Order: sequence, then structure tokens, then C-alpha cells
Amino acid sequence: METTDISKNVSFTGHRSGRISQPMLTLFAGMVTEIKSLYASGCRNFFSGMAEGGDLVFAKAVLAARNELTDIRLVAAIPFREQSARYSDMNKRLYISLLEEADKTVILSESYHKGCFHRRNDFLVEHAAIMLAYWDGLPYGGTYYTIGKAQMLNRIIINLYK
Repeated sequence: METTDISKNVSFTGHRSGRISQPMLTLFAGMVTEIKSLYASGCRNFFSGMAEGGDLVFAKAVLAARNELTDIRLVAAIPFREQSARYSDMNKRLYISLLEEADKTVILSESYHKGCFHRRNDFLVEHAAIMLAYWDGLPYGGTYYTIGKAQMLNRIIINLYK
């Protein structure tokens, strides 16, 4: 899988579950629709940071779309090897199953260190021309940081927040 031509790449940035204001099934359905639309425009590689909340929903939506669009690819961008250690049991199981189905996994650090989440977010922005987002517009948090970085690099931003 070649992911160096970022024009065919989409990364996701979004909130953890506590800041998602719509039902997860509604968000999931919207993501699948948007992924299929991006696929129709030529996008094939979809990057997820694999955090609880929007990232895991996005990864699951990519895999759902892949049932129909067989050449779509999921890339899991992991900030550090034990990322899921503090996830709920349900999210740990989902995380593991998503990693098993991902086409590529990139682990950016063997262990947690200050700044590892920003490094992961930078990786997501640097490897995609399009940022699919779930951002509530508030000026704090990792999604805010990632949107700012994407704007600085003139990435296309599609916000699913409603």
C-alpha cells in the first residue's frame, strides 16, 4: 500500500466520547456516507489515530465501507504501543479487532512520552490532504490542535459536527 501521495489520503480527527453530541450510530452512518463520497473522488487511504470516541468510530466506518469498496485501506496511527491500556473493556476489544483488520499499523513510539499525542496528530495531518473531523468548534484539546495544524498546511477540512 503506497501512502506517500497524500492527495489520495484522508485522516480523521475528532473528540473522545464525552464531547460527541450526537448518537454514535448517527455519527457512524454519517462517516460511512462521507467515506464513500471521498472514495468516489479518488481517496483510498484512511488514517485513524485510534483514540477512544470518534477515532474508533471512524476506523469502524472505514471497515464497513470496505465491505463494498474492497480497495479502501485503513491505516492505524498509534501514538505509543500501549495506547489502549486505559480504555474501557468494550473499547479495548473494539481497538484490538480494528487493529486486526487494519491494512497498516504505524506505531510512532514504543512508550508514552509527553507530546506523543501531538506527534500522532502531526503525523495524521502530514500524511493526508483531507481531514475528516468531528469538531465542536471549541478552542481547546487535541482536535483543536489538529485542525489548526491542518489549516496551517492548507488541508481540506470536512467537519461532521452537527
